Amino acid sequence: MDLKNFFVAGIINTVSFDFKGNSQKILDLGYDALKKGKKLLLTAELSLCGSSCGDLVLAPDFSALSARKLLDFKYSLPEGITVGVGFAMRATNNRVYDVYALVKKGAILGLCTVSSFHNSRDGRVRNFTSGSGNEEFIIGADRFVSTHVIDSDGIKVGICFNPGDEPYLAGADLIVVPEATRYELGAEAKREEYVNALSKAASVPVISVNLSGCENGSDIYDGLCLYAENGTLKARSRQLSFARKKLFDADEGITPYLNEYDTVVRAVGLGLFDWMLKTRSHGFALSLSGGADSALCAAAIGYSQLAALEELGYEQYSVLMKSVGFTVADFVGDEESFIKLKMMPQVLHTVYQASKISGSVTRTAASKLAEDLGATYYEWSIADLVSMYTDLVNSTTPEDHLNYERDDLTLQNIQARSRAPGIWMIANRYGKLLVTTCNASEDAVGYCTMDGDTAGGVAPLGDISKSRILKINRHIADNGIEVSDRIRLHLPNMDYVAVQAPTAELRPGQTDERDLMPYTVLDRIHVLNQIDLLFPQQILDTLAKEFSEYSREDLKTFVVRYFKKLSVAQWKRERGATTFHIEASDLNAKSGFAFPLLNDGMSNILDDLH
Repeated sequence: MDLKNFFVAGIINTVSFDFKGNSQKILDLGYDALKKGKKLLLTAELSLCGSSCGDLVLAPDFSALSARKLLDFKYSLPEGITVGVGFAMRATNNRVYDVYALVKKGAILGLCTVSSFHNSRDGRVRNFTSGSGNEEFIIGADRFVSTHVIDSDGIKVGICFNPGDEPYLAGADLIVVPEATRYELGAEAKREEYVNALSKAASVPVISVNLSGCENGSDIYDGLCLYAENGTLKARSRQLSFARKKLFDADEGITPYLNEYDTVVRAVGLGLFDWMLKTRSHGFALSLSGGADSALCAAAIGYSQLAALEELGYEQYSVLMKSVGFTVADFVGDEESFIKLKMMPQVLHTVYQASKISGSVTRTAASKLAEDLGATYYEWSIADLVSMYTDLVNSTTPEDHLNYERDDLTLQNIQARSRAPGIWMIANRYGKLLVTTCNASEDAVGYCTMDGDTAGGVAPLGDISKSRILKINRHIADNGIEVSDRIRLHLPNMDYVAVQAPTAELRPGQTDERDLMPYTVLDRIHVLNQIDLLFPQQILDTLAKEFSEYSREDLKTFVVRYFKKLSVAQWKRERGATTFHIEASDLNAKSGFAFPLLNDGMSNILDDLH
């Protein structure tokens, strides 16, 4: 039998705890698979309950709910197809497991537990026990013992969550790798390498299927499906799908990846689109400063709308947008003009909030980019608000007024904080999700104002380095952003942003790199520390080889500045808005690089730096 004619993969965008909704998506795909003549539908890990149910999976009632919903699911299936689904369940040993089952109409054929959490750094290690291969589960009137190979219509299906399961796959005719693997820039190459290697080592075809979309608010699943035979990749799905549910057939061929910059925007756009739908927000509010970060946030919001329309089609797109209160006009013209003219004025409300220090360059950049996107755009001044707060504080010491020489931080922060209330009012008035614009480089060193530029519900760029953001914006200005081989979002006015030196405009003559260091150096320190786990001395030695344009003494100053700021800024990272996991060097306090809130300021390590 040609196994490609036997099975199909199912990509679904899951919602935590939504057994009913997730089940319905899988059932719909089951009917679609039958129409294609398939006998086996394979979905991803935890596809039935959602991957991000947190500590509630430990509740006894959660396991009881999983059992009931699995029974409902098996009786709802159409005749003639077997479906692989994932869920969380408590075994008879009273421990909770990450479980995958093959189910057909009226019968559970068998189930499998994760045997190890191989190199895992996510919350599943906290909540789930790794299996030994003989766990027992009671579902309804039946008792099941975990196994990694399950028979489906004479085809033995091996379930391999990760390399720790490989010793248990003997006898399999087909191996499925059911993933709940978060998107990370560049990591897809390792996933392809693993699937290819597994298919060669096991001498059987391997299908890998991932969840899709942003379920827990931070991790974005890319929906990437891979199919390999004899060590060679034969088929690959579209990465970062906006579809709510979708089939992937192993004979579809290899879909090319977008380039790095377009892929980052697509990942952020998918995360934002799901935040809008799953929080039932009426679009977004954004303080559009005319700088690099807010400009990229705005571009990603525009991209998300165009990408959703392109992939879902007008009818499905219209249903989703109407579900969160938008008026969707009849489709006329091309997709890009429809989004810019009909949707973006509703979806994105922006405000340029000038201070006495703001210049015409950023104002022009903000207005031109909003015009390019079709976003609703407002301007106002916070100068009087800043003066009012300054006068209030000056009144406490009438003989000694605030000044930039002594009170630099105080005067900078009040400007940033004076911008927060107005944009919050826009968000509240129109039921929008407020987007904050912090990036990974600023987060690392605490170069942000709490309750100021950090105000908002989601920080989509919080795990993207500033040096990469600057390159992405330049790419957007020159090339637009690719949605598909036939559609591209054109934003030529991004050039007004891309030509600027980054500045917060909180002090006369200020630039970010004068305050901190060159972003290329800062971001290299970030990677060497968070990814390579190097200490300051090793980092300084590495920088001295890589950045010959700076003296060793300057580089030492940069290293000391970075680690001193990193060590005192953890409280900001823990208070910050939720970020999307994009780069491996993730400082997200909830799911990224762990760092102590209170510490010695790295003094013991920095004292010996030479």
